[in-house]
Amino acid sequence: MIRLPRYLVLVWLAAIAVSILWLDQPLALWIESTQTHYSRMLGHWLEEAGKAHWILGYCVIITVIAWRSRRDEAYDHLRLFGAVAASGIIANIMKVLACRPRPPLLIEKSITEWNLLGLQMEYIWNSFPSGHATTGLAIAVAGSAVYPRLKHAFWIIGLAIAVGRIMLNAHYLSDVLAGSLIGVVVSIWFASRLRSKPLA
Repeated sequence: MIRLPRYLVLVWLAAIAVSILWLDQPLALWIESTQTHYSRMLGHWLEEAGKAHWILGYCVIITVIAWRSRRDEAYDHLRLFGAVAASGIIANIMKVLACRPRPPLLIEKSITEWNLLGLQMEYIWNSFPSGHATTGLAIAVAGSAVYPRLKHAFWIIGLAIAVGRIMLNAHYLSDVLAGSLIGVVVSIWFASRLRSKPLA
């Protein structure tokens, strides 16, 4: 069974805390001052690539095609679907509970204070964690489990999607780290069950 070492989780959580306290705002301001047309264009492209409906739709299509003759492959894609969908749902619930303002509110209005448990649904107040980073790392982990020979491609794509959120200043560094952790943890749970038994 695939496992994420406990010490790595603790280091990851510590990195999120350090980023919130000392790195997020200076990095966001630096990115704002150095952004170019090309970096924004790349960020927008990665934003589109990181939307969950692409991979979810692909999984549904492959599952339907493979269901009768290649049942193991169908189950693998159901688990990939589950990893992306479940991690995304968790991230979206956390966004509404955390109510963290996104970097544009820092840059334009100097607003940085979280409105914890404010249950705000507005995009501009849904910064923590990054849903795209969650999806990107879910694709990296679960996709690598389904297609081991393409694992390097999946990791490059997943990490690029996550980094793109910082490039675009749509999220703080800690948002991306938190979303990535959710994507990894949830996907490891699903990936550990690849080809082990049918979904209950």
